[in-house]
Amino acid sequence: MSLSPPSPPDSLKPSEVEAKTMQGASLMVLRTLVLYPVGFVGEVVLARLLAPEDFGVYALASFVTVTLAAVLEVGLAASLIQRPDEPRDEEYQTLFTLQILAITALVALIFTSSPWLFPWLGLDANIRWTMLALLLCPWISSFGTMSCVKLERQLRYVVFARMDVLRGLTYMGSAVALAFAGAKSWSFAVAIVLSTMVKTTIAFRQAPWPVRFRLKLKGMRQALHFGFMFQVSTLTSLFRDHIGVVLGGPLFGVQSVGYLNWAKNTTYYTSQIFTQVVSRVAFPSISRVQHDATAVRQMAQTLLKYVNLFTFPVIALFAALIPEFVAVFYTNKWLPALPAFYFYSMRMIGSNITTLYVSVLNAVGRVRKTLQVLIWWTVADWLLALALCPTFGFTGIAMAYGLSVVPICVWLVVELNRVVRLDLSKSLFQPLGFSLLAAAVVWMVKGKFAPSWLSLVLLTAGGVAVFILPLVLLEGNVLWNEGRIFLDSVIKGRGGDEVRSSKCE
Repeated sequence: MSLSPPSPPDSLKPSEVEAKTMQGASLMVLRTLVLYPVGFVGEVVLARLLAPEDFGVYALASFVTVTLAAVLEVGLAASLIQRPDEPRDEEYQTLFTLQILAITALVALIFTSSPWLFPWLGLDANIRWTMLALLLCPWISSFGTMSCVKLERQLRYVVFARMDVLRGLTYMGSAVALAFAGAKSWSFAVAIVLSTMVKTTIAFRQAPWPVRFRLKLKGMRQALHFGFMFQVSTLTSLFRDHIGVVLGGPLFGVQSVGYLNWAKNTTYYTSQIFTQVVSRVAFPSISRVQHDATAVRQMAQTLLKYVNLFTFPVIALFAALIPEFVAVFYTNKWLPALPAFYFYSMRMIGSNITTLYVSVLNAVGRVRKTLQVLIWWTVADWLLALALCPTFGFTGIAMAYGLSVVPICVWLVVELNRVVRLDLSKSLFQPLGFSLLAAAVVWMVKGKFAPSWLSLVLLTAGGVAVFILPLVLLEGNVLWNEGRIFLDSVIKGRGGDEVRSSKCE
């Protein structure tokens, strides 16, 4: 299936969108490079200060509140971001009202049923009160959702970069401070409420809109249909990505959920922290040029290549050195989670493809097909987890994640090829091959070093060198030129947004 030829009614030309996409991707990667060491150090400190049970309490509490409420938000926002024409004020207000009503119903249901539901699920009072406190987050964030839609439609990625940095610093700083003070699982809860307030405040100040409760559904059939389909797709992701909570909690207890949550979070910081921010750029940008097959292919190809160049070596080298990282930084109490870590690492490699490909397919309007893929992916995850847990315990859940992603990647590649065909040789196979080579070299030589922070620095640096050397020999000139474009994009992107902000003010 090819994209239809007419251009969408949008104020930006494909060349302008492509330039803003490069600026956005560059700024979001730069933002991630700033947050990465902060997040890594913060996770290490929290892992040392808190027990696996504290991680498990937070994972269970946030699943029902923050995560489920985010599903209610995502679909409505995506329906306005994806459409070619600018939404009217009453459309923003209507979707805001629908979001508030849905969140309020969720809060009321959880609050009124908690005295009976939580004991039936075997949740202690700690989890119940943490969960109720976290219900503040969806109410707070709902006021910034429509502002974020406006920012994404305008491709103002510098605002998102600034917002994410401040939110990340707020979250990690407050979580670590509270953990030092002995707040245990409440460290996470208070931190996420504070960081949500920071995000909402910045978004609304940068893109204010006339807040009003209104229900005017006439003429919104298409937007609501797309939003519903997107919402269901996100709901499948919710129950797919939280099998460790939904299945692991009842079967293996809070401690096992803590192990799985640690393994998942640790691998997240090796890849998806980059992949998801680039995916955030891909969806609104490609939505603006969804009828131009050439522009869609160029953007998707470039984004996939650089996501993999940034993340594949990190995933591979971290997996090669994770026993030493645990011994030096995390402490040996996390050793039971290492098998799960390896399978989550496999999942993250595949997620580089799935996250970006799903965003591109949604951006060109094939949300029904992505929903089909995601439903089958969720079924595969659950069936594998149920089959593997009796033999492998809580590690079986991580094994299911690592195995199921392979056929889903193949399916998504086939589906996107029906729209635009990407060349995977340099954007996928080359970064993966060089990353595995670097990890193999590090794995073979690490036995000659005693675990210490210095040996980890030296081994990591050596692995990075092994990855970069063949890459430079094959594509040195291309990477140099594109690196200069990256820096130019960061500078122009920052300056352009400052000019725009001053005009708006």
